[in-house]
Amino acid sequence: MPRSYESYPEKHKYPKGFGSLCPRNMPISVPTELLQAAVSVEGVGANKLWVASGRWCFCAHPSPGAGEDAWHGFPVVGGDVDERVWTALVTQSVLTRQQAKRLRKQRELPSVWP
Repeated sequence: MPRSYESYPEKHKYPKGFGSLCPRNMPISVPTELLQAAVSVEGVGANKLWVASGRWCFCAHPSPGAGEDAWHGFPVVGGDVDERVWTALVTQSVLTRQQAKRLRKQRELPSVWP
């Protein structure tokens, strides 16, 4: 069964969300596309998936009560991401080494997509 994206409506949404707010102007199809490319990284939190695209890195968790293999995600500052995640994303060809290097230097989230 393919992974499905389920948004978490009370969190991460502009204008009054809390936590890491999802990118503004992100096309509706992008979360599902990113989720399909996401990888699991052993030793970096149980039941987490990781993916990065452009200037953004995302972590996904299972969505309780939303069905089997349903996930919701949130952006993470690249500089806060474990090195094992970057290694896995490069090894599994989700990112190039140059993209990972640029994201490692990130100290705050961009305000808009991409």
